[in-house]
Amino acid sequence: MDFFERLKRGIILFDGAMGTQIHDLNPGETEWAGHTGCVEILNLTIPDKIQQIHDNYLNAGADVIQTNTLGANSVVLAEFNLQHRVVEINRQAARLARNAADKYSTPAKPRFVAGDIGPGTKIASLGQTDYDTLFESYLRQAQGLLEGGVDLFIIETCQDPLQIKAALSAVDDALSTAQKKLPRIVSITIETSGTMLIGTDVAAALTILDPLAVDVLGINCATGPERMRPYVKQICQSFPGPVIVQPNAGMPEMINGETVYPLTIQEYVHVLSGFIEKYGVQIVGGCCGTTPDFIRALAEKIPSLAVTPRNPVIQPALASLYSSQELHQDPAPFFVGERANTNGSRKFRECLLKDDWDGVVNIAKQQEQTGAHGLDLCVAYTGRNEASDMHEAVTRIIRQVNLPIFIDSTDLSVIENALKLIGGRAVINSINLEDGEERVRQVCCLAKRFGAALIALTIDESGMAHDVETKLKIARRIYTIAVTQTGLRPQDLIFDTLTFTLGSGDESLKDAGANTIAGIKAIHNELPGVFTIL
Repeated sequence: MDFFERLKRGIILFDGAMGTQIHDLNPGETEWAGHTGCVEILNLTIPDKIQQIHDNYLNAGADVIQTNTLGANSVVLAEFNLQHRVVEINRQAARLARNAADKYSTPAKPRFVAGDIGPGTKIASLGQTDYDTLFESYLRQAQGLLEGGVDLFIIETCQDPLQIKAALSAVDDALSTAQKKLPRIVSITIETSGTMLIGTDVAAALTILDPLAVDVLGINCATGPERMRPYVKQICQSFPGPVIVQPNAGMPEMINGETVYPLTIQEYVHVLSGFIEKYGVQIVGGCCGTTPDFIRALAEKIPSLAVTPRNPVIQPALASLYSSQELHQDPAPFFVGERANTNGSRKFRECLLKDDWDGVVNIAKQQEQTGAHGLDLCVAYTGRNEASDMHEAVTRIIRQVNLPIFIDSTDLSVIENALKLIGGRAVINSINLEDGEERVRQVCCLAKRFGAALIALTIDESGMAHDVETKLKIARRIYTIAVTQTGLRPQDLIFDTLTFTLGSGDESLKDAGANTIAGIKAIHNELPGVFTIL
């Protein structure tokens, strides 16, 4: 029985805190092996004690135990000069959990091992590290966890959407190499401010993760369960898959120099029971401050609980690093600001040529202030380094402008590198069939990997489409490549049927306006779910 088959049978119970249990062990200098504070090294130095923690949670009734690998990636382990042992540590941690789970597993109550991947200690969206470094770090971790025999992955305590993207891509690549398909859970952390640490609100997180096909989504850490209530409700109302909740045992307090979590077991169980019965949460467990006694109490309560049915709805949207913008605007339309564009703004071009990055950001800010819903960004200019200019512009705009970015470039490497900087949900502007299908395929693969949307122009090898039937024919071809072949969703495509100059006097263009409008209608009729733009 796999994880999802078990989920069909009822509520799944995860374990509680690992760090709390390790703290109670009070490891000595020998056990730390010269790496004091690195709890992951304990998988190698005191494996019996780590496995006993797993045993205690399984004995308490946990269905899933998480490996002791929250910080077992290269970035974190490098702080202890252990980066060369990433695979070894993760493999050993997974084996310890695997041994414990197999010992307790029965046909009636199967037990599972979740490979635990944490946020690390550096935030990519703040420039403390970068996407590629995180990706390579998580890839090695995922490989080690797979070698140790995990049943699923949980990417938890997430504080930055860009880190989530890197971790998911690494897990997906490791699974692909191993020719396996395992569930991928993402659990975000919402601070008392109401956002993730980087400032991302729940709606933005939902928008960013929606195209990435996460199997389970939820929330953990930071606060006790009661403070999570509005965010748990919001996730349950929007996310189409199972929802997981793993709160702390209350807000931590410092008493006599010790961190104390004040919530009683009874209070903890009461709130989580309400999440199951009121909002439809299907998976629960514990985070900081919880112990096997918390899990035992939940295990005793769960058989009496009924998961309320959910009817989640999420609207197609884009997102900045901080907030979401629905593509359906009421009142319409969705406005895309075009002033941060070397082809459309002399002022922007002059700022770029002077390396006036504050000026570039101010132009972007002005469009946010005047009501734009998205920001087109084009820095291509003859004699300039487009890759460098895009990096400089994006890294500043994402932190200072609360608009989703439309990456306006024809260079694949520029597009990819921009996507590696953007934690929000971006749009790639654009694709067309002028040079055939291969480039379209490559850009679609980038959009799929990073969760971006795509603007698709009705241009093929013969040029810009003038009549309705040709516009629709090109749209069909692009749709087939993007949706049928690459796995994008219809709502990830935004078709531009293109406009022509109507006042030129050119007799052949007298029907251009009518054909553009008719082309929009034809595309919506034949390709339901896609969007259009002019």
